Amino acid sequence: TNPTSQSSRHLRRALLCSPLNARPSTSSARMAENVLGALADLQEESKPEPKEGTNEAVSSVIKVETPNATSVLFCGSADFAAAAKGASGKAQQKKDGANGEEFRAPVIIASLNDKKVRYLSVGPSAGHIVALTGEGTYAWGLNGNGQLGLGAKGGYVHPGPVRAKLWDVDGDTPIAVAAGNRHTLVLYASGTILSCGAGERAQLGLGHKGAALNDQNKPQKVPIEAKVACIAAGHDYSLCADEGGALYSWGWSEYGKLGTGTDGSYNTRDSSIKITYTATDISKIPMEGKIIQVSAGKHHAACLTDEGLGYTWGDNGYGKLGHRDQKQRNAPTRVQGARFSTLLCGDVSTAGLGWPEYQGRPFSKQSGDGLVWVWGVLKGSNGEGATHPVPNYDVQGWAIDKSNFALGGTHCALSGEGAGVAWAFSPVAFGQLGFGPNGVKSSHTANKMDVGEGLVARQVVASVGQTHLLVDSETAKGVETWEPPTEPLPAPATKPRGPPPKKKARS
Repeated sequence: TNPTSQSSRHLRRALLCSPLNARPSTSSARMAENVLGALADLQEESKPEPKEGTNEAVSSVIKVETPNATSVLFCGSADFAAAAKGASGKAQQKKDGANGEEFRAPVIIASLNDKKVRYLSVGPSAGHIVALTGEGTYAWGLNGNGQLGLGAKGGYVHPGPVRAKLWDVDGDTPIAVAAGNRHTLVLYASGTILSCGAGERAQLGLGHKGAALNDQNKPQKVPIEAKVACIAAGHDYSLCADEGGALYSWGWSEYGKLGTGTDGSYNTRDSSIKITYTATDISKIPMEGKIIQVSAGKHHAACLTDEGLGYTWGDNGYGKLGHRDQKQRNAPTRVQGARFSTLLCGDVSTAGLGWPEYQGRPFSKQSGDGLVWVWGVLKGSNGEGATHPVPNYDVQGWAIDKSNFALGGTHCALSGEGAGVAWAFSPVAFGQLGFGPNGVKSSHTANKMDVGEGLVARQVVASVGQTHLLVDSETAKGVETWEPPTEPLPAPATKPRGPPPKKKARS
């Protein structure tokens, strides 16, 4: 064992575990600064020679290795309409007197067992799922705007996987998917993007006025000339970066989430106080550095450079942009205090894997893809949060691969050390943490999922009310199997509006 490396790890752990709000004395602060500086110098000297970088996105293009037969595990609500709405969906279920089918412990989706699944995609505001398999693309969930890409015959909601043949492209292979609230992007090996679903806010990238804003139930080509390397889809907007590292955005401008330097707001008419926003065509965003990853939360976004520098912009409620305030940012702004291997945006929080840095110098990688960092809402029911990145000590020391790290609307899920782990930032009610029928439904503390020991996960993804794990089948033998329904479900009935109430006559 290298004694210098060992003492460095102990020192680093001691420094990281000190109280976050403690105010050390001047002498103590100076000593800590000197020690950190020396440690940063030592680690800087021990770094290997840099290698040629590769574009490897996490919210879109993840390097998912599946050398063995795979199974897809799922926990949470099978009621896609309710799950996509989060807390309000649960409230509506209670009002209707129907909870829908829920799984508080992960189950195996039986219909995908023989499909050789190699990639999964959901999103923090999505109500649908897409799987890339050895037999083509499969999709399921909400389809009210054609977001599954099934064509005119697609039903309102597909509760189980259905073969989506319209995503097949002769001579090209889909390599990544990004699921927005009501739209979908698929990236192909050629660098081409196809999109479908809701288009009224220009989130499909097909234009910003007229027929370009129509919904599309068949995949359409997004007109970007450059070869695209990574993609992301938010609530009503989209992001991508090309292989040269240039950043692009399109969709709805509210909250400044397109990163163009403005939120695109304007008055609906002269002398009106009503404000609206702009459906925006594809825009190239000026950036320093080469962008290798993009992530789109509900209304805030992030990107990552090949040097591990993280940038965030958009809605900054709860301080989820990580800039020590709650001011909206209309352009990408650097997140200080850490270098990242991945950044993920949810609804109320942001999370990443990475390492602390001292005066711009990052600590060298120890194991896995780094520490777990979170900011924004941390413990919503207790009113706790952070406006800058803070490490999560519940899983400190775990070797976590970025493909096994996921952020849903209000919960985080990951796999490592032979187990699945999850926790919630705000109370959750659909069983998506997977703690089992006898476990709690919601917890701010990271706990193991009810899947036994020895689990080998290849990918973890999360949405608002669901968590999915792509695992080696051999390691999930004790997990129960679930066969989802195959018939599409109709749209929920809407109550007809009655006549307006009659005005009372004045007495």
